[in-house]
Amino acid sequence: MQAELAGNADGSEKPRLNLAFVLLAEPRLPTAKDIIEAFNSFTNNRQSVRLSQEKPSNPAAKDMLHFELGENHSAYVMLLPVPVPKHEADDAARFSLSSMGTGWKLPVHNAHLLVTQHRSGSPTTVDDLSSFTSLLAAVAEASGAVGVYWGNAGATHSASFFISMAREEGLLPRIMLWNGVSFAHESDGRTSILSLGMQQLGLPNLILVAPRTAANSALGFLFDALSYLIDRGSPLPDGDTIGRDADERLKVRYVPSPIDSTKIVWRVEIP
Repeated sequence: MQAELAGNADGSEKPRLNLAFVLLAEPRLPTAKDIIEAFNSFTNNRQSVRLSQEKPSNPAAKDMLHFELGENHSAYVMLLPVPVPKHEADDAARFSLSSMGTGWKLPVHNAHLLVTQHRSGSPTTVDDLSSFTSLLAAVAEASGAVGVYWGNAGATHSASFFISMAREEGLLPRIMLWNGVSFAHESDGRTSILSLGMQQLGLPNLILVAPRTAANSALGFLFDALSYLIDRGSPLPDGDTIGRDADERLKVRYVPSPIDSTKIVWRVEIP
């Protein structure tokens, strides 16, 4: 379930929307106070954005909390006493780093919190996505969640993984929350690894191809390459090179995505 961002017919922009689901064993709406206190522990002075509670537009809406999240942002946390439909959250767990090599599977969830961040104006920035990550981690911690399903990241993360990564310093741990990864086998026996969440920042996903014996190190390089792309702020030109050190020259090529041929990804091959 992904939030599409598009312009209105008159050329004005729709509010920007980030959306994810915090998964619960039992239906319980945490208090606004607990969420705000947890949020402050995840920002750790890395962000100037503040989270504050706002009065609900509909006082009768007892299962919803309304927050202000920095300038020109609003955020909502709404309790839905049912699982995420169609097993979407369960199916996306295999794309999270939290499930790789750990055997983690999403526990049964009987309810979820719909968490949204709305913004009018310019497209989603790294700071926007980072503040939304802090909000999700805060809601997960305050509610005793079992998982976080982030559709636009293509993954369901375990709650403990999400909370621990959100607390780490630097951007790289958060990029690991913004992107699920999909592994596949190439016809020549090599392994390909595809990122699943870079479209949130208006950037292309990366498919990295490597010998099967080097899959683990290739995964680390994939996230380093995504971090470089985010710092750069724009796609690398076709035919440009990237490498794991100053001497390596791996060519960048643009190809249709193997999971959606209407989308273009950049492909890098490690010999």
